[in-house]
Amino acid sequence: MSDTRGIDSRDFIEVSAAVDALAAKDGNDPTALRDVLEAVLLVGQGLELDDALQRIVEVAAGVLDAQYCALGVRGPELSLQAFVHTGISDEQLATMGPLPVGRGVLGELLHNPKVLRIPRLSDHPASIGFPPNHPPMDTFLGAPIIVRGELFGSIYLTEKLGGAEFTELDEKIVGVLAVAAGIAVDNARSYESAQTRMRWMQLLADRGSEPLRGIVVSETLDGMCADVAALTEAVDVYIVTGARLDAHTGADVDVSDLATVVEASGGVLSVRHFDMERPWLRDGASWATVQPVQSEPGQFRALVLTHRERRFWTAEEWAGMAGVARVASLSIAYSEQQNLTRDMALLEERHRIARDLHDLVIQRLFAIGMSMQAMRAGTRDAALDGRMDQIISDIDATIAQIRTSIFDLRSDGTATRTLRRRVLDVVSELAAHAAISPAVTFVGPVDTIVPDALSPHIEAVLREGLSNALRHSGADHIGVRIVAAEELLVEVVDNGRGIPADVTQSGLRNLARRADDCDGVFTVTSTPGDGTTISWVAPLT
Repeated sequence: MSDTRGIDSRDFIEVSAAVDALAAKDGNDPTALRDVLEAVLLVGQGLELDDALQRIVEVAAGVLDAQYCALGVRGPELSLQAFVHTGISDEQLATMGPLPVGRGVLGELLHNPKVLRIPRLSDHPASIGFPPNHPPMDTFLGAPIIVRGELFGSIYLTEKLGGAEFTELDEKIVGVLAVAAGIAVDNARSYESAQTRMRWMQLLADRGSEPLRGIVVSETLDGMCADVAALTEAVDVYIVTGARLDAHTGADVDVSDLATVVEASGGVLSVRHFDMERPWLRDGASWATVQPVQSEPGQFRALVLTHRERRFWTAEEWAGMAGVARVASLSIAYSEQQNLTRDMALLEERHRIARDLHDLVIQRLFAIGMSMQAMRAGTRDAALDGRMDQIISDIDATIAQIRTSIFDLRSDGTATRTLRRRVLDVVSELAAHAAISPAVTFVGPVDTIVPDALSPHIEAVLREGLSNALRHSGADHIGVRIVAAEELLVEVVDNGRGIPADVTQSGLRNLARRADDCDGVFTVTSTPGDGTTISWVAPLT
């Protein structure tokens, strides 16, 4: 795959001049021209950028009879981001220290991108010498590599074999090779960009469809983070909402200060280096990239990537991360909508059950109670009257219990908890492992006229009274009654063995103090073998 994208008229003029010079030099022997054309074709083979750069330096060294050849890739602020070379062994390289960064003669080509031929390196004004253990180099030839009008880097050749200097013809040849290198680099970069786009698109297609296939959002988001980390070689990838970690790679981590860090940076944080330690910068990471994720107004949500070294993101990578952010936002929104739909369906079903209980069960129980009362009026048997009175009382208690259950069913559990809800929660908690379940009765508008200030006292009375009844009374019936009228009454009744006279009643004394604090009254009625009633009363005004 090759084309002429990125070549302007000056490139064609230089190539034409080089071909004319080669033809004139060789006369009837076109060997040199053929070698250069073969080298150009060889440079253009393949699509992997790293392989293409290595092939360029090897071909250039062979065609121009140079002992050493290197290609420097320009980084930000006219420095060298990468350096590909040939002619220096790995053993030599290990003793030379770090690779060049773009100073001296190498930097000259980055600042003045044109062919540079130097007979003696040490005589050039920009020369700064060589690092220790660097092989000697004297003659020098360099040319810029231009891709789509942009300086990509430069190609450098030193030490022409045989001790000769590089010639004007070599200048023209290296210019041709630089143009060919620009084409090869452009093709390789275009191919890599296409591959990058394809990988991001595959990620978006795979993860974007998961919510529709019933996969829970947490698995989708965690998988998305893992995929992004693999594509970008990130140390960690997080999806954060406020101080909450929605998804991540690796173990759980504290991200409570991340939103604050971003807001301190003006609300925008693309790529940032951190000198201070942060819990979400681990395993040597000191760079963070933050891609905003759409959320509710005023809410912080972002895709966060950490790296050990600074990342220079390509346009394709930024587009890919923006796509991941959109898919993450849609996945979260879809999950929230699904949860809301399920909650609405559950609430509708609970309302249906509550309606049936009210319209059918309670009405039938009420009718049974009325029939029992009518039957009782026609009997003259005292024992039977007593028994029927007990049954009628039990039916009334059952109706009250069902009404409480109806209220519980109609509560959606999302609003502020009412007094009824708190009482039922406390009773359920205390009786979770008990052999019996206490009956709970509410009388009056307990959710509207009982002030919130009494709630802690009510809970304390229930916990103390029910704990004693469930653990110590041996009762087979325990009743809780909450009455809201002119006063608030909290009553716990059991039919157990009563409170022994020698038992320390520190918990009950605490309830008495609570009643005093509220200008109320606390009483305990207990008969051995006949049960216990605790009554806590406080005014509502």
